[in-house]
Amino acid sequence: MKVYDLLWKKSEDREGKARWERVGVLMEKEEGKKSVKIDLIPAGTWDGWLVVAERKPKEDSFSKEPETDLEPF
Repeated sequence: MKVYDLLWKKSEDREGKARWERVGVLMEKEEGKKSVKIDLIPAGTWDGWLVVAERKPKEDSFSKEPETDLEPF
């Protein structure tokens, strides 16, 4: 199963660098089925767009596989 983070561009700092916040996940099974889990709805200046970014493994030695206990398929 592939896990992707759903991100929204929360703001930009003074140098114009974007600040991103994760709002949920997209899960894709091998047979192509996809599910979306939304944890929060952005408010304020959100334009309705989310970015889908493949989840990267954590660098620390205590990291575990992404949580996949949600099985909505």
